[in-house]
Amino acid sequence: MDNSNCTTAFFSIKEFAQKLGVHANTIRRGIKNGRINAFRVGSGKKATYRISHSEINRIAVFDMEEMIERIIEKRDRQKTFSNSTL
Repeated sequence: MDNSNCTTAFFSIKEFAQKLGVHANTIRRGIKNGRINAFRVGSGKKATYRISHSEINRIAVFDMEEMIERIIEKRDRQKTFSNSTL
């Protein structure tokens, strides 16, 4: 990903969500459950999170690996089912 036209090295939650084409709450959940790496800026109700530009690439790789694992698991379940019905 080319970040040469970006003005900062970090995204806000809203910006990150827009880049990924998801709702900001999806990003918040990802941060909360540890799937998305972010750091907190400020404290209290004014606190916000910042997410590194490189996190987009990491998320893409992570999602691809997870998708491949699901495909393999589904294939294995189908093989087990077809073998048990013979």
